[in-house]
Amino acid sequence: MTVLMALGAVGAVLPLIGRRNHTGRVRWAHLCMGTVMAAMVVFGMDASIAIPASLVLIMAALYVTEGVSRPSQSGLCVVDLTCMAVLLLLTPSIHVHSVPEAISAAPVHRHGVGLDPSLVVPALLVTWIGLTLNMFHKNRAGRRAVGGSILMIVAMAPVAF
Repeated sequence: MTVLMALGAVGAVLPLIGRRNHTGRVRWAHLCMGTVMAAMVVFGMDASIAIPASLVLIMAALYVTEGVSRPSQSGLCVVDLTCMAVLLLLTPSIHVHSVPEAISAAPVHRHGVGLDPSLVVPALLVTWIGLTLNMFHKNRAGRRAVGGSILMIVAMAPVAF
């Protein structure tokens, strides 16, 4: 899993290599994603890292969209930031649901029927792949940007299992 996270960190900064037409906001967001992926390499997928990292990614997505004049200019970056943030927010609940039955026999206070995170995560990964490929096809997003997104998706895939 560490190797996949390292590939994800490379994928996060891959669109910046050799490109000069990114805005400062998009560059900052890619560096932010790379930093989050590097932190996951060092510290793992712990909830103490996942929640603050997801908040940073959400703030980066808001920062990128604030200064965008054309949606296609940074759409793929915003999709990556948002999907990665949601996956990281779901990470603590996924690990809570994976606790062995003997330990989780204690009564849990629940309100109504909710979505099982183990079903939401694979659906989000598939949606992320679909959006990435759609943006590549329709907007002709750069090959490096799409390659970086695919590397990040592959790196985040172990969260689903």
